[in-house]
Amino acid sequence: MAKNLGDDVQLLGIYIREAHAEGEDQVPRNLDEGVVFAQPESEDERAEVASACMLRYNFSFPMLLDGMDNDAEEKYISWPDRLYLIDRDGKVAFKSGLGPFYFDVDEFEEAIRRNLQA
Repeated sequence: MAKNLGDDVQLLGIYIREAHAEGEDQVPRNLDEGVVFAQPESEDERAEVASACMLRYNFSFPMLLDGMDNDAEEKYISWPDRLYLIDRDGKVAFKSGLGPFYFDVDEFEEAIRRNLQA
């Protein structure tokens, strides 16, 4: 999506608290692949985990960090993940269900395309 729409929209990721930290809720895939991190306790530690995530999944868009107060996570109700479209006026134009099970990337992309035509 970033490659297809990158000239028309600014895509950003916001790294919030670690969804599958060591000693917390784990998924078998993370255990199998050895992708287990302690819950970061500082912004530097959060940045390290975010960086590992970006490199692992080869994100082609910038990643921002939520503060250690988890302000963005709380305001956008985004744990463990969620898709948002913010329009040109700074208003929420689309909000997905909580991911990864309740959001549809195709629906998100369609909302972006509709917003670009408006």
